[in-house]
Amino acid sequence: MGIYSLVLLFLGILIIGLVHAKTGNSRISHHILFAIILLLFLVTFFTIHHHFEKTCVILIAGNLDQVIKLIRSWGVAAPLMSVLLMITQAIVSPIPAFLITAANGMIFGSFWGALISWIGALMGALTAFYIARLFGNVALRKIVRNQKTVEFIRHAGEKRGFYVILLSRLLPFIAFDIISYIAGLSGIRPWTFILGTALGMLPATIIYTFIGHEIPVMEENFPILLTYTVVFIFILVVFSLVQGVRKKV
Repeated sequence: MGIYSLVLLFLGILIIGLVHAKTGNSRISHHILFAIILLLFLVTFFTIHHHFEKTCVILIAGNLDQVIKLIRSWGVAAPLMSVLLMITQAIVSPIPAFLITAANGMIFGSFWGALISWIGALMGALTAFYIARLFGNVALRKIVRNQKTVEFIRHAGEKRGFYVILLSRLLPFIAFDIISYIAGLSGIRPWTFILGTALGMLPATIIYTFIGHEIPVMEENFPILLTYTVVFIFILVVFSLVQGVRKKV
């Protein structure tokens, strides 16, 4: 069993255990229900953990061709596979979402690829948000002893939460999943988070999907593009040198 399967097993048992503890119901039927849920999770886990481990390894390796084969292997359920991969990358790091988005562009085309990627990324962001919202407060109280600090973190972003999320999604150098977890710990309302995320990630999703869709054309025309790029850079260098000489004169 690989490291990613162990992480999935740990997270699954932890989440079920925390939900069971948070409900605070001492009835026998309640305990039996959660025992059945835990058993179903374990059966499902030991059925799919080999495939899950293989999927994580393929994604982390960064091989676009392998990702495309993985999604296409699901046939008519390929869009569902893509969405599940986007949710997985939101939980398991460091899986790059760009690979899945680019693969969607190549498989489904620009429009449907962008739509599937957008839905998958939104579902992944919501998963991370609710993991932090449901279980992060327990860890936060244990890590941060000062109750005022805890309340400050929880109420942060309530007034301008939409603009904070929107801006963070538009900036490509800010980690997508970290923002989701931080938002879950803060007091940002779910619908504010959803709207800010849905709008903010739309431009990048469209661009990445388009790039993925155009990769075959770009590879075919790579020598021409490279030649134009080199010539353009050469012209800029010569122009800068000429301008420098004129200023000295």
